Amino acid sequence: RFLFVSANVVNHGILSAVHQESAAIPHLVKPALPEGRDMMAQKLGPWEWKAPVMNDPKFRIEHTFYSDCVWRRWDCAALVHEALLWRLENGSSCVFDFGLFDFHAHGYETMHDGIGRSIDWNDNFFAFKHEDFDDIDWAGVANDDEREMSTLHPKRRGEHAVALGRAIIAHWTFSVQEKGLLANTTLLDRYRARAEVLMQDNAERFYDG
Repeated sequence: RFLFVSANVVNHGILSAVHQESAAIPHLVKPALPEGRDMMAQKLGPWEWKAPVMNDPKFRIEHTFYSDCVWRRWDCAALVHEALLWRLENGSSCVFDFGLFDFHAHGYETMHDGIGRSIDWNDNFFAFKHEDFDDIDWAGVANDDEREMSTLHPKRRGEHAVALGRAIIAHWTFSVQEKGLLANTTLLDRYRARAEVLMQDNAERFYDG
């Protein structure tokens, strides 16, 4: 019934706002700097829980694809990643599952960046069938693949794209976030540690170790 099915992407232009609106992102704060470290050497560990709901106005996630918080700011990206890891740690990641979210429920080209670009969702990770692309405009893909796939192609077909709440994945970074995330967080190390446990478990269960 849907053209494309997106994963439930953490650190996503649209879905990060949905996660906050469904109270999946608690109020987490950066930990205090260790003794002897200054703001120029602040690669911090896990953020700390403060309250069930984020009430810091600096971390209100706008419901648009090029938001200041999340898309432009590394600390907002860090917050949503930290929220996922915090939920995984305490067994409450189910709150990220919103069921289905229809990206086109309000129509097509409903958001704009102010300089002439409009997309309806960030196509970081999605599933499709061969026939979904039978009539796509490949020149449009070459010019702006995200706009063509997320917006113009569904609009021409009169079909919707959807995100599947239970298919949670983490999108590491948009380009504007990456430098800050790498310099200021230990997120990659913690994701890698979790991935290694899963890799070992899969190896033992399915590949004889």
